[in-house]
Amino acid sequence: MHMPSYLDLLAQLGVGGAHPGGFLLTKEIIEREMVSESAVILDVGCGTGQTLQFLRSMNYDATGFDCDPTMLLKAKKRLNDDTCLIHGTAEKLPFKDSQFDLILCESVLSFTHSQQSLYEMHRVLKDHGVLLAIEVTRIDHPADEIQKKIQSFYGFRNLLTEYEWKSAFYQAGFKKTDIFTEEDYDIEDDEPTTEFDMSDDLDPIYFEMLAKHEELREAYQQTVQFRIFRGVK
Repeated sequence: MHMPSYLDLLAQLGVGGAHPGGFLLTKEIIEREMVSESAVILDVGCGTGQTLQFLRSMNYDATGFDCDPTMLLKAKKRLNDDTCLIHGTAEKLPFKDSQFDLILCESVLSFTHSQQSLYEMHRVLKDHGVLLAIEVTRIDHPADEIQKKIQSFYGFRNLLTEYEWKSAFYQAGFKKTDIFTEEDYDIEDDEPTTEFDMSDDLDPIYFEMLAKHEELREAYQQTVQFRIFRGVK
């Protein structure tokens, strides 16, 4: 068996709330945004549909979008519906210009050609629409071999600093971009937020990868953290 990618790991484990901060952070971000009841929402990188289910439970017109067929199958199972699920890549969103009021993007951009993905998200947002992105962010300047190790394991195409992210948003056309940390949100950490919907007959290599992930996260928590970006078109 070839070495699977980190995204393969998430898909096979069926991890919901895998992004930094987890589902509680997502709920807090959405609630703070005070989204209009009539808002049309796109969840880019919807995964197993945890956030999408939350949005649709509040009667939002929300669409899930993901590049991984396994994730989308698990989202369909969760929602018991696939009419709101679309397969594709963030670099080429199959939507009309100015279609959405809000785009959620939870730990997705770093796995893509982020500048092209940001251009596309800007394109499909309505004027004054908002992109909320939770993204891995490089805090200091690690040695080249450390950065390569991190990018190689996770499959990050880039590992940007706050300044580089803000510059990328600006280049994509966003008029204003605010940056927040987890500490800026009031999160009640009293319930489990990470869910698993494991595939049958899971190869042991995935559990080895999970252990490696924990090892890297512990070793480089001061080097790689995450930030919440709020870009306005």
